[in-house]
Amino acid sequence: MRPMISTRSCFFSPASDGEAADMLVIRIGGCTWSASNPTRGPRSFSLSRWPSKAGQGPRQHTKYRAQSSCGGPPQGLIFRFSQVDQLRTRLVQMPELQDVALPRLPPKATFRSLVSGRFDDNFLQERQGLLTKFFEDLASALNTKYAEVGNVAELCEPLAEFLAAASRAGDAAELEAVAAVEAAMRREEDRQIIATQNAEYEESLRQDELRRIEEAEKAEREQQAAMEQAKRQEEEAAQAREQEEALKLRREAFELAHPEPQAGEPQAMMRFRAPSGATLQRCFGELERVAVLFEFVALAEWDGPKTRHFDLRTSFPVTNLKGLESQSLRDAGLCPSATLLVAEET
Repeated sequence: MRPMISTRSCFFSPASDGEAADMLVIRIGGCTWSASNPTRGPRSFSLSRWPSKAGQGPRQHTKYRAQSSCGGPPQGLIFRFSQVDQLRTRLVQMPELQDVALPRLPPKATFRSLVSGRFDDNFLQERQGLLTKFFEDLASALNTKYAEVGNVAELCEPLAEFLAAASRAGDAAELEAVAAVEAAMRREEDRQIIATQNAEYEESLRQDELRRIEEAEKAEREQQAAMEQAKRQEEEAAQAREQEEALKLRREAFELAHPEPQAGEPQAMMRFRAPSGATLQRCFGELERVAVLFEFVALAEWDGPKTRHFDLRTSFPVTNLKGLESQSLRDAGLCPSATLLVAEET
């Protein structure tokens, strides 16, 4: 397999149709430049991504990223400056490359890096451009050397091992990135599940609180209604007691004002009959007025009229006493006795 190193706009690759076979070339923006065609296309070279930091503390370092392809999907490459340094050292030591003018590496340190640190953005940007130029010049030199022999990646062992090591690092980084994405997805799924469960729990608490408030309000309303009803009942009972006491006083006052006549005194025996069939009987002095009969029926303790609107009438002949209240019992023809029907008025 003939590996191809690609960057954002350029590639190390075997030659394509129309180019020298097995020649390591640089593809730039769709154009190709090689040792056999040095004037075709621009001669710039850049790595695919900005360098990134790796490691912690004293072991912290910079990683460079590129891509390689052999006709299939691009494969990520990751390498350190020290690996490029080792690559050049091994190339310099190869006997067959003693006559090749290998490009020089960028300096490991510059005045800028000594002042601002080796992770200074400007220093890294400058080194990136110098590394791009180094690979460009290296490709040109190796193309020229191996153009008539064969595949550069197969014939140049240091370059093949460099590509293999960078490829393994790229694979590991890709797997790590995939694992990180999967872990992030799992965390997001867990977060969403927890958020949903929390939302459901909060909603359950809210519904429970609403039910508690509703039940408390209902209990309060029922308690208030019960208190009001008890108060009404107490007021009604008190009013009934007051009415009963007032009625008792009226009865006592009636008995004092209209006592039953003694034996031998002129009197009239009155028999009262209510619509319910209940009867009531009492003697009155014949000079008592008819109004006294109405008052007696209203005050008596019996199953009599339920309202104060009633009439008294004789059975035969039928005579209504309403309107005759000022007459005496004798003048009304009720002596010595009479049966009066109590007729409630509607």
